[in-house]
Amino acid sequence: MNAYKNLETLNNRCKYIFNTIQKYGPLTKNQLFDQTQIKLTTLNRDIKTLVNRNLIGEAATAESTGGRKPALYDVNPSGFYLIGIDISRTYTQVIIANLKYKVVAEEKIEDAYQVEDVITSLPAIISDLLRRAEIEKPMIVGIGIGIVLSFDTNELYVKLSKEYGVPITIDNGANAAVIGEHLIGFGSDIKNIAYIHCGVGIRTGVISTNLLIRPNDPSEDALGHMIVDKNGDLCSCGNHGCVETCVSIAKLTQNYLKQVGPAETALFNKDLNKITYRDVCHLAKNNNPIARDLIIESALYFGIGLSNFIRFLNPQLIILSGPLIHHSQLFYDQCTKIALETCHIKDNELRFIKGGYFKEYSISIGAAVMVMQNICQ
Repeated sequence: MNAYKNLETLNNRCKYIFNTIQKYGPLTKNQLFDQTQIKLTTLNRDIKTLVNRNLIGEAATAESTGGRKPALYDVNPSGFYLIGIDISRTYTQVIIANLKYKVVAEEKIEDAYQVEDVITSLPAIISDLLRRAEIEKPMIVGIGIGIVLSFDTNELYVKLSKEYGVPITIDNGANAAVIGEHLIGFGSDIKNIAYIHCGVGIRTGVISTNLLIRPNDPSEDALGHMIVDKNGDLCSCGNHGCVETCVSIAKLTQNYLKQVGPAETALFNKDLNKITYRDVCHLAKNNNPIARDLIIESALYFGIGLSNFIRFLNPQLIILSGPLIHHSQLFYDQCTKIALETCHIKDNELRFIKGGYFKEYSISIGAAVMVMQNICQ
């Protein structure tokens, strides 16, 4: 029996026990009973089923309160694997993770980057990654893809379905990340959380009262297209001064290039047309006045947008990620400061976290969690 069928053919109770061990393990039988409230005779039988299918095993023994030390059960770290894919406008990341969501192999594509070309080549990239990791196709449980939804993935879905015969889940990358954070990351057991990705555009994933919020039009991000400057630049949505027009990494670079002169260009050992947002972030970190002012201005508008977002949804946790967050501590510090100062929520217990539990793997592992959730729900 292949890995997917091994999981898919479990009864709902066994799936629930497996999910509990995956989230909270390693656990003793008594701890599993406390978590699931399944009577011990049934629990013993279902644990045996999971052990026989090699989905879980005895990881160690717990401290004894007297007598024989109880066994600790945990998810089998080998033999079953998930593929997680993060497709953005600046990079594509492919990971293979075990059922403990530990990355065992990865590939990242950034240079000479065209999203459409990478989507076409992904089946070959995945096949090569599996070969290098010495993982056979029958060991794959499912494939999760987090993507900027403006790109067509239908051909990719058909090819991967035919090649692997496993469930494939495709969603907005921010949705994938927030699902992963909610189930096993920093947002575990928190009812209201948001994951916000700041890059070429703004992508937002929101869970409210433990439910994923889906807009009617998934291609239009509510935060990204919130108007914060009615006299601002024209946005792709047709409005002026949306958050996305003030915060995108492309806009940051353009604004810098508009202001620099010969003295500024001498700071770089490359042509002006090759300067990127990373260069601007680096200059700001080193107290370049033009770069710092641009980062601070961008953070101001984003902070105002965040403040409105907080007032509307009242999240307990906001995870900020993406290229601009990763490359500019100044931007992160300024936007969170402004958001907290201006949201004016009484007894506000909101926390901000930079990067997320899985850091650079937030979307790819989130995508793996997403497909696993669909299999075991």
